[in-house]
Amino acid sequence: MKLTAPSLFASLAAGLAGVTAGCGQPIDIKHADAMSAERTEPLAEARLSLKWKFVTSDRSVEITPQEFAAPAVVQDTLYVGSAHGEFYALRAATGQVRWHKILGSVASAPLVLGPLLYVGTNDGFLVALDSNTGEEKWRYQGRGPIEQTPVATGDLVVFSNEADQVIALDSRTGKFKWQYKTETPEEYTLRGHAGVRVDGDLLYTGFSNGNLVALRKDSGTLAWSTSLKADAERFMDVDATPIVLGQVLYASSSSGGVYALDKTTGLVRWRLPFYDIKTPSSSGNVGGLATDGKAVFVSVADLGTYAIDLQGNILWRVGARGGGEPGAPVVVDDMLVYSLAEDGLFLAERRTGKTLEYFDPGDGISAQPTITGDGRLFVVSNRGILYSFDLD
Repeated sequence: MKLTAPSLFASLAAGLAGVTAGCGQPIDIKHADAMSAERTEPLAEARLSLKWKFVTSDRSVEITPQEFAAPAVVQDTLYVGSAHGEFYALRAATGQVRWHKILGSVASAPLVLGPLLYVGTNDGFLVALDSNTGEEKWRYQGRGPIEQTPVATGDLVVFSNEADQVIALDSRTGKFKWQYKTETPEEYTLRGHAGVRVDGDLLYTGFSNGNLVALRKDSGTLAWSTSLKADAERFMDVDATPIVLGQVLYASSSSGGVYALDKTTGLVRWRLPFYDIKTPSSSGNVGGLATDGKAVFVSVADLGTYAIDLQGNILWRVGARGGGEPGAPVVVDDMLVYSLAEDGLFLAERRTGKTLEYFDPGDGISAQPTITGDGRLFVVSNRGILYSFDLD
């Protein structure tokens, strides 16, 4: 059974002041001191300008709503799903609907590959749609929720799921090609799973038993496997998608912290554990990893967001206790952008971690933001509202 990491959902009672931004619609934007994940005095920066917003699903009747789906943007079309099953293709500039269909609960960004759109659902389906019309071309069912974006390699589309499967299909027809499956622990595990990283002839991903693997992309056979669980016997999930820089693979587990490994052999070069004083046996659930090529950024439940140099030294940390479950951080220009399930979206200075701006629509943000090359930011709130910003 998948659980959310303990103590991730403590609520904050402070209110937000309404202001007007962008297109003149009222929106709650306030700055925050990320060291405590609490709202304090306004800061000097103003990086977000609201352009439009769109309701993807009605979550107003739910006490603790959560949305994990992120948009995918290709040219002037934005594709986004929702926990309630609604899936939309919108004009990215205006939010106008191009097409819409009921697809099933979605918790990740889709993959757009030419004329086809690949969407993973919480029912375990990978669905291929015509990206222009939304017409369904094929679907394939695995055993567990698909909560990470599929990847493409050659003529294959590859995805992982919460059942600790990695499955490769023919990207055009949906025909099964290969599968890799590892054992899932009988004990409780943390919600979520790692996505698949493609690098050369290998695919990298991790599992809830604490193992990180390299698979040969054409056959799905195992190139190597390394345990990242350290000394833990439970809650050792590898739920963050690994990243590759040169010959080094960076990955993490909820029990072991962050690892640097040789990407060819899987041998560990260094490990940096994150210990909570209150629960020293656990490193904390990792929301995701990002890099700017010079440092690795990692968000850890309750402990905060860290910048780590490529030798495993901590450069800075901003705390997030009480802010909620972290999402995967995103690097853009001089900033690091990350979300907290209870506290919303943070824009931080990449070099120091200093908070530049903070946005919370009222119920926090669990989804990873999508940021385009021309400076637009799109993010879905836990109430199911998609916001479009210009990012200054």
